[in-house]
Amino acid sequence: MSNITLQARLYSNFAIIAVVYLTSALMSWMYGVDITIGNYLWLPMGAKVLAFLLFGIWALPGVLIGSLMSGMFLYDFWIGNTFYGPLGTLVGVFAPLLAIMVMRHFHLSNFFDAGKINFRHVLFLIILSSLINTLAKLFLYIDKVKGIDGKSVDALNFIQSYLTGDVLGGIVFVFIVLKVLLPVVIKFGLNKAP
Repeated sequence: MSNITLQARLYSNFAIIAVVYLTSALMSWMYGVDITIGNYLWLPMGAKVLAFLLFGIWALPGVLIGSLMSGMFLYDFWIGNTFYGPLGTLVGVFAPLLAIMVMRHFHLSNFFDAGKINFRHVLFLIILSSLINTLAKLFLYIDKVKGIDGKSVDALNFIQSYLTGDVLGGIVFVFIVLKVLLPVVIKFGLNKAP
């Protein structure tokens, strides 16, 4: 049993909800009304991956609530797709967890070496999470969306846009947090409790 209290886990989940929601809000101006085309820079993927890396399975409630809130408040309940929008959100939440489990099974999950982050393994985690997310959403949306909004899914455009957006967004978010925000926090002593 770890020495992290329930109160600390609750606070971390509130922070995760805020980060996932705010990254989605930041990307909402780039997001169109067509769920068959993804965003070419999807920062929430990086927020989800980093949340699961830092907090483990305890991050699941925060990631799930933040993702569902994004869909409800930012994307008008996924632009009319009230069934497939939330299912796609669930896929996006569980893709990083599945990727971490796959990497642990094949002994590729050495994310931290001597207190430092192993960026190569994190990069592979981002790519694998993005691939799982893209393929699962493709199979989820391929025939179902046409009956709802009359749009058909072009598999090549779908894979290209979703995979590119998830990978780029994940890399950009993790890089910004680890290389820009973390040094600022350490420099100004914000990482020390009062």
